[in-house]
Amino acid sequence: MTTAMCYQVKTAAGTTSPRGVSLNVLDTAPAANPLSNGITGPRDISYVKMLRISVTDVCNLRCVYCMPEEGVEWLGKSEILSFEEIAAVVRASVRLGITHFKLTGGEPTARKDLPVLVALLRAIDGVRDLSLTTNGILLGPQLVKLKAAGLDRITVSMDSLRPERFSEITRGGDFHRVWAAIEQALAMGFERVKINVVVMRGMNENEVADFAGLTKRWPVTVRFIEFMPLGRSGLTDNPLESMVTESQMRSQIESAHGLLQPVDRTSERGVGPANVWRIDEGVGRVGFISAMSKPFCDTCNRLRMTPEGLMRSCLFDGGEVDLKPILRSETHQAASTQTPAEHNTGNLVGLDERVMRAMTECVALKLDTHSFTGNKAMNRIGG
Repeated sequence: MTTAMCYQVKTAAGTTSPRGVSLNVLDTAPAANPLSNGITGPRDISYVKMLRISVTDVCNLRCVYCMPEEGVEWLGKSEILSFEEIAAVVRASVRLGITHFKLTGGEPTARKDLPVLVALLRAIDGVRDLSLTTNGILLGPQLVKLKAAGLDRITVSMDSLRPERFSEITRGGDFHRVWAAIEQALAMGFERVKINVVVMRGMNENEVADFAGLTKRWPVTVRFIEFMPLGRSGLTDNPLESMVTESQMRSQIESAHGLLQPVDRTSERGVGPANVWRIDEGVGRVGFISAMSKPFCDTCNRLRMTPEGLMRSCLFDGGEVDLKPILRSETHQAASTQTPAEHNTGNLVGLDERVMRAMTECVALKLDTHSFTGNKAMNRIGG
């Protein structure tokens, strides 16, 4: 049986072209994917292990490196994918061999009934790892429901250990509330909570050693992230002035704590890009995400989906494929009457295959190396 489809593909250069493609109904097994068309490496869909899903563009903070002070205009409710539409994408992703899923935003905990979505995704066969990246402000009261729903891991963004500075960087965030949520998550048994720190010159670069020092007492992974100029924010006019490189961060850490010891990356949960180390006698770990000084495009193993259903090949400027027309087509409406068992056994003829084809087209749009600046705001992409 053959199904035809047509959708819009947006390339990195910003041009849009219609793709009319005839495809055959696929096997449920991701091996020897016939959609790859001989492409190898990061442009091969079988290379993708992680899908980052931005569930909302709304955020309750206005971090200086993420948004302009006046904020941005949020998407309308009807523009954002429903939980069922997100689940449909995850089902198709599993059939492609993608096993790790990260819920992001905006701020994902600002999306109403987030634990319901977690439970929905957790019930899908083939989802091996389900995690959340959050600013932590609204996390504490939701932790019990999120864990009960099946959330595996948590990453919290925290760019200062000094309450006043934390409030300045986030434009109003409460440090104590976020730290309490981290402690609560650890007490509840969430393993190896990750703390993401965007390091910025003139703002928090003198706290790098202090953050690394947390790993002497707490079983957390602190990941230092080079500032990435994405969209429009308070720092994107002169981004070079704000950047602190991995080598500069390492120098600070090793001056304070001694040489970093290498850690076997396979022992760290997740499939992210961070290179992981530890301080001597530390119970936690230190990681670096160095997209600016050491781009890792040739090993990129992820795709990103925006709240409105744009499948994006790169955080910075890769091509996009719009899934919303596929998800809201007549095929989708008819398929929505099928049972979860029919979804999981691959009997969904049409929708899965259309999403799989679109995702395969998207990953083929990955660039050799990303540009210096990104063309879309972080609250839309989800980091």
